[in-house]
Amino acid sequence: MSDRPRWRGRPPERQASRRDRREDLREQRRLIWGGPVDADRVLAFSDAVFAIAITLLTLELQLPPGLQGSAFTTELRHLLPSLGAYALSYIILGQLWLTHHRIFSVIARVDRPLLTANLAFLGLIALMPFPVHLLADYHDRPLAVAVYALVFILAMVLQGWLWRYVTTPERRHLLKEPVPDEVRQGFTRTISGTLLAFGAAVPLVMWVPRFAALLWAVMVLVQLVVAWFNR
Repeated sequence: MSDRPRWRGRPPERQASRRDRREDLREQRRLIWGGPVDADRVLAFSDAVFAIAITLLTLELQLPPGLQGSAFTTELRHLLPSLGAYALSYIILGQLWLTHHRIFSVIARVDRPLLTANLAFLGLIALMPFPVHLLADYHDRPLAVAVYALVFILAMVLQGWLWRYVTTPERRHLLKEPVPDEVRQGFTRTISGTLLAFGAAVPLVMWVPRFAALLWAVMVLVQLVVAWFNR
């Protein structure tokens, strides 16, 4: 009998070589598709999406030309739900934009999970004109209020995830400098506070959908004022 070892399948050297090639291929793909990218490019693109979304909110804020007398007053009164939905959405989008800038002010590089989550967040921001116009046109329908609430709550949840993800100790390499724990926890409470203030009003506005924009605006503004004095 021969003393040479008999291997089942490929020899260990060949298996190790294949594993090394696979690792090299994964590393090349990571560098090409998933390597950290400059945060300034991501922030510039995000700002453009916010600007377009806010601009599109105003498309329905118009009256038919040539109105006179009571017809003008009637049409202006019919425009009030659209004005209310626009005002509320502008406040919330403005807060989301300020929070987004605060998050990216500490980020130097963006990895693939962060980039993907930010794109999902921006997808919701780009979608905002639809639920806003839905709330303006069907402000007395609970389903319209539910769709509006769902889109904004998802955006707030994603934004909170962005902050928690990038400020964990394991991802310090993505930051310009480490974020102190008290800053991380304090800003997490601020983001969560806006989400809770908006979400807590959902049962109430579902019961009285006609006043949804007013109730939400009051609760969000109160939360922002409280957060400002607690800084």
